[in-house]
Amino acid sequence: MAEEKGAHHHSAAELLGDWRAAERDTAAAKTAASIASLALKSARAAEQAAVETEEAANAAQEAADRARAAANRANAAATHAAEAARLLSESAQTDKVAANHAVDDAADAETAARGRYHDAASEGFPKD
Repeated sequence: MAEEKGAHHHSAAELLGDWRAAERDTAAAKTAASIASLALKSARAAEQAAVETEEAANAAQEAADRARAAANRANAAATHAAEAARLLSESAQTDKVAANHAVDDAADAETAARGRYHDAASEGFPKD
C-alpha cells in the first residue's frame, strides 16, 4: 500500500521544487500587480496633468485674447486722442491768429486814444 500511495505522488524533491516554483510565481505575480498599480497611478496622474495643462492653455489663450482686445481698444483710444489733439491744435492755431489780430486792434485803438488825448491836451482839453 505504501508503494501504491507513493506511485501516485511525486518525490519529496519534486514536491519541494513545485512549491518553490509556485512561490516564485506568486512573488512575480505580486510584483507585476504592484507595477501595474503604479502604472495605473502614473497614468491617472498623467491624465490629470494633461487636463490641467489643457485648462492652463485655454486660460492663456483667453488671457491673450483679452490682452489683444485691450490693445485694440487702447489703439483706438490713442487714435481718437491723436485726432482730438490735431483738431485742438488747429483750433488753437486759429485762436492764436485771432488773438494776434485782437492785440493788433487793441494796440491800434490804444495808439488812436493816446493820439486823441495828446491832441486834446495840446488844445487845452475842450470845455463842455
